[in-house]
Amino acid sequence: MTPGFRILAGGTDITAAIRDRLIEITVTDVAGIESDTLKLKIDDRRLEGGGIAALPTIGTRMVVSMGYVETGLMKMGQYLVDEIECFSPPATMIVTAHAAEMSAPIRAPRTRSFDDVTIGSLATLIAAEHGLTSAVSADLAEVALGHIDQTAESDLALLTRIALAHDALFKVAGGKLIFAKRGAAISTSGAPMPKVALAVDQIIEWRFRHSARRPGGQGKPDHPTDGASPQIASGGVKAYYWDFDAGERKEVTVGKPPYSEIRHVHVSKEKALAAARSALSTGERGQGELALTIVGDARIVAEAMVEVALRPGLPTRWVVQRAEHQIGPQGFITQIDCVLPDAPTKTTNR
Repeated sequence: MTPGFRILAGGTDITAAIRDRLIEITVTDVAGIESDTLKLKIDDRRLEGGGIAALPTIGTRMVVSMGYVETGLMKMGQYLVDEIECFSPPATMIVTAHAAEMSAPIRAPRTRSFDDVTIGSLATLIAAEHGLTSAVSADLAEVALGHIDQTAESDLALLTRIALAHDALFKVAGGKLIFAKRGAAISTSGAPMPKVALAVDQIIEWRFRHSARRPGGQGKPDHPTDGASPQIASGGVKAYYWDFDAGERKEVTVGKPPYSEIRHVHVSKEKALAAARSALSTGERGQGELALTIVGDARIVAEAMVEVALRPGLPTRWVVQRAEHQIGPQGFITQIDCVLPDAPTKTTNR
C-alpha cells in the first residue's frame, strides 16, 4: 500500500506544496502529561528557478493526518509550531510542533484552594476554564479529594499531582481533559478504546523484557521508603495514616505479603490507600515491557490496548505508553512501547 499524509497549516492545505520537499514526518503520541509532538524534516534547497520553501510562523496551527492512500487517512491531532531550525549542508529545515491543547494558559502558575471537591468535579471545573470538556472514568469521578491547595502551581502540575497520587492517567488531547486509571485504555471521548489486534506479518522487530524489580529500584520486598512509591519486586504494599478520632497511627495494605512499606504517614485512610495502590500498580506494570516496530498503523495511539501473539509464554495483551509514527525514506513505520495492563489488587485495613 502507498503511505499518505495530509497537512493543514493555519487552515490551508499545504500537502501538495510540501510533498516533494518532505524528507520525513514524525508524530509521537505519549501517555500522560508529556506533550504529543509533530516533527517535519524538509529539503530546504533552492530549487531550479529560484523556488525555496516557505518559512513557517511560530504559533501556526497544524492539523496532520496519516495512513495509506488505498485505505484512507486518520487524523493524528492538532499542533502549534514552536520551533524552527534551518541548517546546511545539506540545506534542511526542521519544524517542531506540540499538541495545541498543551499551550501556555494550562501551564501558567496559579494560587487558589478548593474545598469538598472530587476528581470529577475538579477536572470539569479546570477543563471549562481552558475551553475543554472533561472525560473522567467512572471509577475516579467520585473519588473525594477534600481540601486541595494550589500554590504557585499550574493547572497542569496540579492535575498531574492528583493523577500520580491515584495511579491515574491525566492527558489533554482532542479538546478533552482526560482522567482515567492507567492501563484502562480510555479514548478522548472518555469511552474505552477498541483493541487493536496485530498480525505477525505486521511486525518488523520486537523486544520483550521482564524484570524482577522496577526500573531504578532495589527489587527487595519489605524495603522501607520515605516516598510514595516503594521499590517493589513482588508482594504488596503497606501504607500508614493517622486516625484522628482514635489518636493513633493505623495501616492499610494492598496485594499479598511480603509487603513493601511507605513510611510517610498520610492524613487519611483514603490517601494512604491511594498511595499504596499507586505504588503497587506502578511496580506491576514495570515488570513487563514490550517494544515493537511494525508496518505503519495510524490506529495505534497512547493508552490503546494491543493484542499480539509473539511466542508461547508471553502475555498477549498490552497497553501502549508511547507510539511514534513516521513516514520517510523507509516508508511508513510505527514504533510502540508497551506495558502490561493493571492487575487487580486486594485491600486490607488494620
